[in-house]
Amino acid sequence: MSSEPRIKEMPDQMPGWLKRIDDPWGISWRVINMIKRFDAKRTARLIGAMIRGVDYHRPIFIIGVPRSGTTMLWHLLRASDQLASLPREGHDLWRTFHHPRYSGWHGDSVGAGQVRPLERRYVKAYFYAHFGARRFVEKTPENALRIPYLRDLFPDAIFLVIKRSPPDVINSLITGWRHPQGRYRAYYIPVTLEIPGYDHHKRWCFSLIDGWREYIKSPIPEIAYAQWEAYTRAFEAGRKLVPADQWHELHFEHLLDQPAVMLDQICAWTGITPTDTMRAKLDHLIAEPINALSVPATGSQAKWQRDNFADITPLLPRIANRAPALGYHVDPQTGSIDIIANQETFTPL
Repeated sequence: MSSEPRIKEMPDQMPGWLKRIDDPWGISWRVINMIKRFDAKRTARLIGAMIRGVDYHRPIFIIGVPRSGTTMLWHLLRASDQLASLPREGHDLWRTFHHPRYSGWHGDSVGAGQVRPLERRYVKAYFYAHFGARRFVEKTPENALRIPYLRDLFPDAIFLVIKRSPPDVINSLITGWRHPQGRYRAYYIPVTLEIPGYDHHKRWCFSLIDGWREYIKSPIPEIAYAQWEAYTRAFEAGRKLVPADQWHELHFEHLLDQPAVMLDQICAWTGITPTDTMRAKLDHLIAEPINALSVPATGSQAKWQRDNFADITPLLPRIANRAPALGYHVDPQTGSIDIIANQETFTPL
């Protein structure tokens, strides 16, 4: 493995001229996005599948806090010839019926019993339009806030939960909020943001958690902690809701440290056969991180200590209190972490 992995940057999808339009509500962005993604053949396949009906068995949903390794795990699984996937995260699909504006801007969470008429048929037709009737893997981090809803749509779905050192995840969320090009900005919201050090007054970053309005004037580290905590609570609820043979958790650190062992375990959980292609893909993903915002920390220093030490240190007592729910022990003074082995569904050799 290279000692200094090359960091791949996600290309900015918005044309330069569009950035210069004075459009705080993002109307022009939505129009351009809709035109860019329209495909006549895919639309015809969707309509045909809506008419005929289609079903899927044991789809795999990768869930995790944004910036916790969900993209790495997604690229690994989509390297399997037994699985299909959408070309990108499924925001367009999941917001079709449950955009926050339809719930009075409550947030990204969707509970049980909220599948609307024809919605089930549409969701499955959407997948069919992209890749046919093949078993699929899907990765949209916000789906951690929609587990009861996804269970209603796909009762036999497998949930693959990836977890990462809490201080480092919160560090990445903070860095994402401060990204100079606004790469992780999501919704144009119906209130004015007055977040210190944040230069967009109408556009939120990452997940729109329940109670987000309480944070429209908060410092970025407080918002990042609140987003991480919302996901932690969602995982706790998911464990109780989803049958144990359909709910599997892994640590990002184990995937990096023991990739061969973890690949075999992931494949056993999901019922797919590990292949040389997947092994090579995992080696490549470890050597050349996708969408990393900075190089990995080296030596004994954690990434958060290098990037946002002053912001995260005051949060450590709260992080330490919640971290055991994810299988971590975090020292409230130093932020050092240990993985709690007896809380794991699998312990690497």
